[in-house]
Amino acid sequence: MPPPGPDFDAIWKETLMGFLPECLGRVHSTLAERIDRSRKVRFLDKELREMLGSSPRPRRHVDFLAEVPLTGVGLQTMLTHVEVQRDKVARFADRMLFYHAALVRRFRQPVMSLAILEDPDPNWRPTELTSGIDGVGTRFEFPICKLADFTDAELESDPNPVNLVILAERLTRRHRKDPVARREGKLALFRRMAVLLESKRYSQEQRLVLTRVLDWSIPLPEAEEEIFLEQLRRQEGDTPMTYLTTFERHALRKGLEQGLEQGLERGRQEGRQEGRQEGRQDGVRLGWVEALKALVLARFPDWKPAWNRHLESVNNAELLQDWLKLAAASPSGAAFLKSIGKRPR
Repeated sequence: MPPPGPDFDAIWKETLMGFLPECLGRVHSTLAERIDRSRKVRFLDKELREMLGSSPRPRRHVDFLAEVPLTGVGLQTMLTHVEVQRDKVARFADRMLFYHAALVRRFRQPVMSLAILEDPDPNWRPTELTSGIDGVGTRFEFPICKLADFTDAELESDPNPVNLVILAERLTRRHRKDPVARREGKLALFRRMAVLLESKRYSQEQRLVLTRVLDWSIPLPEAEEEIFLEQLRRQEGDTPMTYLTTFERHALRKGLEQGLEQGLERGRQEGRQEGRQEGRQDGVRLGWVEALKALVLARFPDWKPAWNRHLESVNNAELLQDWLKLAAASPSGAAFLKSIGKRPR
């Protein structure tokens, strides 16, 4: 059975959060150059969801909002709204204006609205909305990045890490029915990623993000994935960061299977739908627990089996996901435990 298609909306959301300056560099180079990388970007996804939650929204696009710190004189921060649109849609500029006006009204400060367009139509370039008559009216303009404008050669020659995400998506679309071609292309992209990460000073979190999004973007059947992993091991050795997403995927599948089985059995015994739902939720939690246990075992020579109790006692799946990122960036098992507020014993 072929693996499910990648969730490119989630992939772009992750990419924007991990590499916002690099993403903006593709859309608005002047803004990207003014970003103060010594200060943290403040992500406002929660505020955006609260504001737009009740509005009718087409599917197959990503909403993203962040407060970006700037250098130089004038504005010290800029609210930046990014739309990633997968398909050509009618009245796209109207939607951009609606969101722009709503954001200005909500936050009472200037907003930069930008769009990344993934569709293949070279003639669809919505960059403005004009209305009025006899010299009286309004004009709303916003910059766009049309991914179809870039050739593979241009993307491969530019060290921007976002280019790897674009190439990964193209590879999956082109070879949707050819898992061998996807596997070969995925290995080539992981090689490019290794060279890029060696040459640039990216944080552990950014390395994790790039590894995750490339892995998610190019799904493989189980047999091809095993071949891919073996080729990657021969190429790079047993690098924990490289295999983090594999741990996640396999462990989540194992945990989900266990949790679903337990929940369905409990539901049968109790005759309740709630039992089945609780089992699904517990399956997700078990999946993240197993992912964490696999990662700490691979990364930390000082990890003791008794420390697993700290992971197994957590009921919050989102917290476990946060801990997974901490584990990827920690230098030792003891340091990881301290970072999550546990005392090594």
